[in-house]
Amino acid sequence: MTKTGDAARPLITGDSESLLDTVQLYKKQITATAIVVAVVVGGAFIWRANDARRETQAERAFFDAMNLVAQRDTGAPTALAKVSQRYNGTSGGIQAALLYAQAKYDEGKFADGRKVLDDASAPRAFQAGVEALRAAGYEGEQKFDLAGEHYLKAVEKAELSGEKDYLKGEAARALAAAGKRAEAAKLWTELAAKPDSPMASEARIRVGELTATTAKP
Repeated sequence: MTKTGDAARPLITGDSESLLDTVQLYKKQITATAIVVAVVVGGAFIWRANDARRETQAERAFFDAMNLVAQRDTGAPTALAKVSQRYNGTSGGIQAALLYAQAKYDEGKFADGRKVLDDASAPRAFQAGVEALRAAGYEGEQKFDLAGEHYLKAVEKAELSGEKDYLKGEAARALAAAGKRAEAAKLWTELAAKPDSPMASEARIRVGELTATTAKP
């Protein structure tokens, strides 16, 4: 049976040669362990450094593309596409993807815009924005039920309370447009019950509109 723990360690005896051999053995083990730890920690440091460098490069490339957008340069969409593809997964890359998708929407190419979003890998902080823009694409096609579905996904991914409330309001509007008045009213009611919400005042109005019954003559 293979020995483990204390049983696996060399016996330390009073013999000077045996003691020396034991010390040398442990020194080798300690040295080997230190090398492994150094490699792992060093590798993690290099990975983080490379990751940070790529983020910086992505931001720089994104702002270069934004300059073209500001100048209304016809090459701006192509520049945004290149940044989103080359730096996929970075903050700069997803910002470029969002703007490129919006450019497709502006051309009336909603499916193409959503394809840009589908191909993009978004850092956590941008995931709510991706879902919201995806929802806007469905609204452009008047697929309001799908728009509502993705606005609600955006609510789940949002991190700030005010952002969640705003997106919930957008979901309620889309669902109302889809004819799902009860579902829309439920969302507005939840918002109306939050007096500190920036959507509370509008929510109370929308609840009244959606729950009002037509008076009989």
